[in-house]
Amino acid sequence: MNTSQHISDSLLLKRVAVGDKKAYKLLYNYYSPNLIRYILTFVKNSKEDAEEIVQDLFLKIWIKKETLININSFEAYLFRMAKNELINRHVRQTKLNEIVQLKSVNDLTETESVHEKVVYDEYLEAAQLAIEQLSPQRRKIFEMRTQMDMPIEDIAVELNITKSAVKKQLYEAIHFMKNQLHHVIGWPLIVFFISFIFQLLK
Repeated sequence: MNTSQHISDSLLLKRVAVGDKKAYKLLYNYYSPNLIRYILTFVKNSKEDAEEIVQDLFLKIWIKKETLININSFEAYLFRMAKNELINRHVRQTKLNEIVQLKSVNDLTETESVHEKVVYDEYLEAAQLAIEQLSPQRRKIFEMRTQMDMPIEDIAVELNITKSAVKKQLYEAIHFMKNQLHHVIGWPLIVFFISFIFQLLK
């Protein structure tokens, strides 16, 4: 990146940090094409998947926009985020495949671990308590996605909001629940929770 572009980025990041959506859109339009091309090689050349990842990355950037003024190289920061997200997606998919292969708790016999059933019940109770602490709108979106299995597009139409707004609410709900459950059930089950729950953002 040349010096003039670096200066331009610095100014745009300062504007984005205070909520300037036009500056945010300029950054997205400038960097998304190269970012999509980079990601394509890791998602079996699926342009839809690559575009979705880029949208998610920029959504995360907007959520924590106040921290952008501390970034020296936005390009390096953005591609590092992309690399970490690709790694995380691979880990989540691997964990999800493991979960799918596990036997259902309902299939446990009396000779199998009763402890697993107890832990699972505690997990469900803790998860429900965390859900009840969500704001009304966020809880409604979360339940529409998890309990009613509604696609993000349908939720957006039903609530008359954008897909990005739905994803943002889901992301915030997941972040809140992760922190809440960590204090109750610890990290072993958190791994399984996050592996599954992040599929809801797709």
